[in-house]
Amino acid sequence: MIVLTLNYKKVLKLQNKYISNKILIIRIVLFILIISVFILFISTEYFKNKAVDTLAEDDAHKTAQLVFETMNTRMQEGWTKEDLDKIIKRLEIVRNGMTISSYRSKQVEDLFGVIPENKKIIDSDPLIQKAMNGEEIFLINKESGEARFLYPMKTATECNHCHINAVDGSINGVLDIRFPESEIMISLDVIFTYVIVFFIVFLLILAYFYFVIINKKMVQPIVKLTNNIVEIQASKDLTKRVNINTNITELALLQSNFNSLLITIKYYYDKLIQKIYTDDLTSINNLTKLQYDLETKNNNLSIILLDIKSFSKLHKVYGNRVSDFILKQFTKNINTILNHDGVVYRLYMDQFAIVYNKNISEKDVEDFASSLKSFVYEYKNSEFILDLTIGYAYGTNKNALENATLALKEAKKMKCNIFQFDDKISVQDEDTYHMIWLDKLNSAINNNQIVPYFMPLYHTKSKKINKYETLVRIVENGTVHTPDKFLDIAISSGKYHIITQTVIKKAFEYFKDINDIKFSINIALSDITNDETMDILFENLKNYKYSENVVIELLETEEIADFDLLNNFIQKVKKHKSKVAIDDFGSGYSNFNYIINLDIDIVKLDSSLIENMYTDQHAVVIVSNIVKIIKELGLEVVAEKVFSEEIASILTSHEIDYLQGFHIGKAEKDILK
Repeated sequence: MIVLTLNYKKVLKLQNKYISNKILIIRIVLFILIISVFILFISTEYFKNKAVDTLAEDDAHKTAQLVFETMNTRMQEGWTKEDLDKIIKRLEIVRNGMTISSYRSKQVEDLFGVIPENKKIIDSDPLIQKAMNGEEIFLINKESGEARFLYPMKTATECNHCHINAVDGSINGVLDIRFPESEIMISLDVIFTYVIVFFIVFLLILAYFYFVIINKKMVQPIVKLTNNIVEIQASKDLTKRVNINTNITELALLQSNFNSLLITIKYYYDKLIQKIYTDDLTSINNLTKLQYDLETKNNNLSIILLDIKSFSKLHKVYGNRVSDFILKQFTKNINTILNHDGVVYRLYMDQFAIVYNKNISEKDVEDFASSLKSFVYEYKNSEFILDLTIGYAYGTNKNALENATLALKEAKKMKCNIFQFDDKISVQDEDTYHMIWLDKLNSAINNNQIVPYFMPLYHTKSKKINKYETLVRIVENGTVHTPDKFLDIAISSGKYHIITQTVIKKAFEYFKDINDIKFSINIALSDITNDETMDILFENLKNYKYSENVVIELLETEEIADFDLLNNFIQKVKKHKSKVAIDDFGSGYSNFNYIINLDIDIVKLDSSLIENMYTDQHAVVIVSNIVKIIKELGLEVVAEKVFSEEIASILTSHEIDYLQGFHIGKAEKDILK
């Protein structure tokens, strides 16, 4: 047995390669958490550095301006250097650890003198010197954590009345402000702005990483999987497979299971196609495969149709085992002769087709037929030689089979072995034939040309003809037409019940005053289900004073499924003391099952059992045993198609009750006097 489902143990072994959705989500969350912490750390450092580098400078600048404006105001009030130093000292306590120093520029020293200790500091500190040139300087000592801001004090207009040697914008000195890094003051608005910016940036980065991971790991594989499935569905190509690159267990399982499903469907689809296109008995192509091949091919080809003559009779006599054996051997023999030169198809029970992708000559067909007929089929102690009827045609794939079929019909009609299609025969001829006979049938019904004929039955014990089977004919201007010409047309046109009703009426009318002759009327299952026909039958039985002479023969036209329906009919017949027979026992649907399930009185053996008794001992044995069983059941036996005295003698010796056939007498319009 082919294992088509995914082996889950194999998947477990691949866990190093595949991960589940749950693990993937956990990994994504952990990854984003790590990224978030990393971003938070980087952002914090950036915020801190930004605060120190930019915000602290801004804070220091504001502090320096405050100090300068305070000093400038006090100087305008006439404060001395000592007073200014005091105010600076008071300002230092505003911020913990802050120190403020002021240094005079050269032009101030020229007016108010040099402070030696400050002069030394200025000369030793290049940053102060740089600030004296008007450049603001801010720096942080990373080792000490101290922030330093050098603020050049520029001359304003109001300063000129004291600093007479100064001009607007000139440098009067430098403020040197130092404070710990931890004492940097930042406004709430600035902090809030940075938090908002940080939060937005963080969300954007988070969303980006989440989208990239989910899209790559899950969305893209699912989209690709869906697209693959849609493509396979659209192409109807079961050999294609879903192929996505993923390491997610669920998606890998889904892909694997879907591919396994495709394999399963393909396996059973191929099996189904093989079943549909293959003949069960011979294992060769069947009619459905021939029709498919003809539809898909687009070239001229030749078709030979072979029909095994009288094979249905062989099947009826010898049964399935022998006929199946012969058909298998027959198929092998065809393939042996062809040697891959053509393709063989079995169309029906005893009909085969051979297709060639070339034109074949009449001699080719004759040689093929001769070779095929030369085979002898041996089964146990019996030998069988098959005769064939062949029709063949050459043409396009669209009309070759139809033409070959017409050729085969023509061969059967003309009773020749081989017939090649020509343009003189066509389907229109068949249609015309049916239309002609439909007109004849309608005319016969309207003009009272449906006539009962009576075929005699010989009673072997009394050695007299005391029974007749009622048959139907159409008598047209003196010409008698048998049912094989019009009965199928009557059935297909819905006129069959009219024929049955006419025969019933005329048969009872014919025998109304005859009390020493029995007669039978054939009734099909379709008659039993026709209320009008049944009313006519039972009305005549009721009014017929010799109803015990009537036999109702149940025809084997279709398999009986409703035995209750049939037994109800039989009981109604027997209320009138009439008898019931089954026809064609031993063929088709008619068998021992009917004898067991139906309350019948008479069994008519099928002609196929009788015809071979004179030449085939097997047939004699079969008939003898069938008769023995039927007689033990207390039923009468009738043998049909008795065509010779020899057959009549054999049947009489086996205690057959009635004989019927051309040897006894043909069906006539009137019974024998």
